[in-house]
Amino acid sequence: MSYEKIKEEFIKDAEEYINAKRQPFEKLSGAELEFAKGQYLENFQDYINHLNFRINAILDDYLISFSSLEEATAFQDYMKPTFDMLAKKYTDGIMD
Repeated sequence: MSYEKIKEEFIKDAEEYINAKRQPFEKLSGAELEFAKGQYLENFQDYINHLNFRINAILDDYLISFSSLEEATAFQDYMKPTFDMLAKKYTDGIMD
């Protein structure tokens, strides 16, 4: 499996996670909504843990291993902008 396909699956999974966590917001307003958003932001580290778990699971699912440190580093460098984008996406629209 190509790095691009891994990235696409990873992004899809992260977006599903965000959408599921934000779904309760639709039913809330006022102070309840602000409290829920605060709780959501407090769980940012859980989201980061989820991302790390999912990328490792995807690699395991497709039996992808790296034969050298250089190869693993190249993959990390390739995925870093995606991790950064997904971290920002978690907070987009919440802190406005």
